[in-house]
Amino acid sequence: MSRCQPPPRSSGAIQLRTLTLGLFLLSATGLAQTGSAQTGALPTLTLEDALARLTQAPSVTASRLSVQVAQQNYEAARSALGLSVSVNGSAGYSGGFASTAADGSTVNTASSLSGSAGVQINLGLLPWASSQTALQASARSLALAEARLGETQASTRLNVYSQYLAAVVATQDVALANQTLAFRQRQQAVAQAQADLGNATPQSVLSAGADVLTAQASALNAAADLDAARRNLSALLNVDLTGTVFSSQPPVSFTLPDLAALVTRARTSSRAVVQARNDLADAQDTLNTQQRDANLPTLNASLRYGPSGSGGLSANLNVKDGTAGVGYTLPLGTGAGADRLSASLTGSYVVYSPSVRAQVSAAQANVTGAQLSLNTAQSDAELNVRTRYSAAQTATINLRTSETQVQVAQAGLDAAGLRLSAGTGTQDEVTAAQISLVQAQRNLVQARSTAQQALLQLENSVY
Repeated sequence: MSRCQPPPRSSGAIQLRTLTLGLFLLSATGLAQTGSAQTGALPTLTLEDALARLTQAPSVTASRLSVQVAQQNYEAARSALGLSVSVNGSAGYSGGFASTAADGSTVNTASSLSGSAGVQINLGLLPWASSQTALQASARSLALAEARLGETQASTRLNVYSQYLAAVVATQDVALANQTLAFRQRQQAVAQAQADLGNATPQSVLSAGADVLTAQASALNAAADLDAARRNLSALLNVDLTGTVFSSQPPVSFTLPDLAALVTRARTSSRAVVQARNDLADAQDTLNTQQRDANLPTLNASLRYGPSGSGGLSANLNVKDGTAGVGYTLPLGTGAGADRLSASLTGSYVVYSPSVRAQVSAAQANVTGAQLSLNTAQSDAELNVRTRYSAAQTATINLRTSETQVQVAQAGLDAAGLRLSAGTGTQDEVTAAQISLVQAQRNLVQARSTAQQALLQLENSVY
């Protein structure tokens, strides 16, 4: 049986197709060179520049303002310590009048003026005074605000690293996808040319076309990933990064910090632990207040030295409130008697009150619950550190694996070049080996990015 052969093509048609393919490759090379030239003119953003813009992040600014407010509240509470100074005064007038005595005589009473002016100073003297507890509460609020600021700065810094490194990896993906697409398009053109000469089957042409479509999809996905990373970083830093080139690369090597030091710091100063410790202190303050109400008498003592009517030097003490005061009142007008010393003491004590005892029991239960919450927060902080330390160790191991893969790909490229020089290999094999090397280098950048982010997450676990 005879085999149908396709009609031979004329030499002019073959030359025309070859010329068209050559022009296509030249135009692609020219576009790539133009793109490279344009890339050099685009603005660049280093990782250091991106981190320098962290102070402008809205979340960091809000946390810093919270620390400033807490600092001002603490300074006010420390400088005052419950000290208050007040002035007081009074004035009165009594008009004159006439009265008749028992013997029928008329007695005239002259008009009179009366009044006083004084100053009063109060101070939270005893340790359980409200001013002392307010100072302790403001100190705890300041510590919590500082812990939240550290946590916010660390998380924002990690976000900047993540988005910037994602943009770096996406840039590598774009370059790799474009190189792969150019290679697949060349293979498709060669397959079509061979098919026109009758040296290739239609299936090989279709397969080459499918490879081109796959490479085009990869190129589109890489460009979309780069655009997403650029937009996310732009929103995070509040700056326009359109067309920006990300020039920094992740570090080559990494050193893990001391695990024991991280665990100690996390169990002591992480934001969740500080919050739980503050809750425990608040619960303990409430318990102390309830116990004082149940055990201390309501006792008020006062002492005055001055005219028998009013005025003079006075002092007072409120035991349950823990406050003391001193004042001086100057009588005005007439009617003041001789100076003398007077003192008074009043007090009361609750002998039996089920409601007071119930409040004490409830406060004790709250302290127990707060202590358990603190223990849980410390355990969770330690577990978080150890988990992230393990992830960082895994990332460093994967990094060494990626470095080995680059060496293997380089060896493959060298071998393909030697085969081509010896005449036993093809240029397509060399190009494929080059793409494999670029892919391995891209994976190495991804591994370094992953390792750096894992290390940052480990460092952030103490906040």
